[in-house]
Amino acid sequence: MTTAQPRATKRASIATRVWLDIALFVGYVALSAPQTTGIPFHEYLTVVFIPIFISHIVLDWAWIRRVFRRSDSTRSGEVRFNRAFDVVLFIGMVIVIYSGFMISESIFPDFGISLAPTGFWQTIHDAGGNLLILLVGIHVAMHWPWIKRNIGRIAPNRAVS
Repeated sequence: MTTAQPRATKRASIATRVWLDIALFVGYVALSAPQTTGIPFHEYLTVVFIPIFISHIVLDWAWIRRVFRRSDSTRSGEVRFNRAFDVVLFIGMVIVIYSGFMISESIFPDFGISLAPTGFWQTIHDAGGNLLILLVGIHVAMHWPWIKRNIGRIAPNRAVS
């Protein structure tokens, strides 16, 4: 037997998700410009970004379970596309983060760990990072109705276009 969440708890949950998603997006935008922020800031911001990224997934876990639980024949084409797209985005994010650690110029050396960065990981990181800019943009666009609706719920006096 399930009970409905109290309205205040549900609103807090939505507010938490919206603010977390805003932090995730702002962090991602800052990470996308290492030539502006500098490599040390870029690398340390990644360390802050990872738990926010994981929290985004954890807070959406119920949706993820629902979408993966039922077979494709019971899902709309939009939901199937969204699921596949989000898997590609997740894999891309993991690859870019991993390759970034493999070419670390600040974090690992600051802790006395020396890696021998290779051109392979640099190429993967650069190409993956450029692709992620497009994928994150599409992801935000696909979820814009949710974003708009829920910003309106937590800030009802502010219009979002």
